[in-house]
Amino acid sequence: MDRAFSYTVLIIFSLCISIKQQALAQEEPFGLKKRVPNTSLRINLSEGPPAQRLSQTGLFTDIASHTVSAGIIPYAVNSPFWSDGAIKTRYFALPEQSQVEFSAEDHWIFPPNTVLVKNFFLEFVRGDPTSRQPIETRFMVKDGSTDQWKGFSYEWNEEGTEAYLLDESQYKTFFIVDPSAPEGYTEQRYFYPGPEDCSFCHREAAGRALGARTGQLNGSFTYGTIRDNQLRALNNIGFFTRDISSTQDRWARWPNPLDESEPLELRARSYLAANCAHCHRPDGVSRADFDVRFSTPTETSRTVGISPSLGRLDAEPEQARIIQPGSADGSTLYLRTQNFSSFRMPPMGTSVLDQDGTDVLRRWIEGMSSPTSVHRVEVQPANFTLEQNYPNPFNAATNIDFALARTAQVNLSIFDISGQKVHTLVDETLGTGRHTVQWSGVGSNGQVVASGAYFYRLQTDRASETKRLILLK
Repeated sequence: MDRAFSYTVLIIFSLCISIKQQALAQEEPFGLKKRVPNTSLRINLSEGPPAQRLSQTGLFTDIASHTVSAGIIPYAVNSPFWSDGAIKTRYFALPEQSQVEFSAEDHWIFPPNTVLVKNFFLEFVRGDPTSRQPIETRFMVKDGSTDQWKGFSYEWNEEGTEAYLLDESQYKTFFIVDPSAPEGYTEQRYFYPGPEDCSFCHREAAGRALGARTGQLNGSFTYGTIRDNQLRALNNIGFFTRDISSTQDRWARWPNPLDESEPLELRARSYLAANCAHCHRPDGVSRADFDVRFSTPTETSRTVGISPSLGRLDAEPEQARIIQPGSADGSTLYLRTQNFSSFRMPPMGTSVLDQDGTDVLRRWIEGMSSPTSVHRVEVQPANFTLEQNYPNPFNAATNIDFALARTAQVNLSIFDISGQKVHTLVDETLGTGRHTVQWSGVGSNGQVVASGAYFYRLQTDRASETKRLILLK
């Protein structure tokens, strides 16, 4: 069967399920009956950063019992981003009764000073929901003065009674009781992002607010005792700037990757869309030029049979492809989810493998048939670009990618936060194209530098760009 036709059938199948569910839901009670103004969690970044204590932000009426304030609306996503097995709860906090511009396929447009909330919990006894404790709360705040999104992270105390705003990223090790482990417990290293780290995933090309979109919320949620489609419930309370009920046959829907009742290809593509497509899309990152958005058919995603543009892992065969049909072990898309090297994907903020999610990728790839013909198209960069280093933070070595639209004398240097040069990585003439340089955290004297924030600057005679990186030892 032609793959394009097959993919179309899968999409139609998914839409038919969604429409059937929506039709059945029309006779059911709405999960949300009335809009309550949000007057508590109000953040205006032009007036200053969020409060230092989570209890001071207005998210909770009682932080000890985690009782959320009125007017703050819960939601869930169909395909969660992998966060080392953390359990998450999510909330919309729109100022007063302001509304959201809806899009059936693309990202939504939120009003100024919107706050998107995500709480992270760990089970401190593996498999026991009663052992869950909060470890982090993140805010994504839309700056009313710039329309840009900015991220903030709060670290919870051990008692689960308060959380404190972090000024920069950090790691913390938790001990998890695990009867299946040889010693009866496991250590889990958890990453708390700093304010500068959120933009690494929450990219402009992806709309910044990643999970809050139609394909992710077109599914059921339990509001108290009533289960309802989230888009239907939100529409009922006037959450959107217009009534969207007449467009429900066009609502995108991403399936849960672990739902075995859904087609395997759609589940794999949903997993990639949630975990990879914020970077791997048009105008995402240049170092890996493929597109795994859910709306992009596999055969046009520039993955099948295409050689990887990054360096190879030791475990990758010489003839590995991004996707090698029929062979997960020959596919970098799968292999780079199975390690913690500098080419790990996702490249930051994770220390635990997602066994269940990546098993969906493995089964999907191994079930593919070989393509009849494959070719690689090399695209010369049109602009001077400097990418975010990866991994970031790092503790051994990190990679810095950049592209040149023409041959130029290039200087790439590392600076500390006081502006003092730490090391020069490149000072030579380089040709047009993409380049990768690795920094192992040493200064010009050959000694390892201290942990902390550093800056790297790429400079030619016509352009200059600077980005921030984090070294953790």
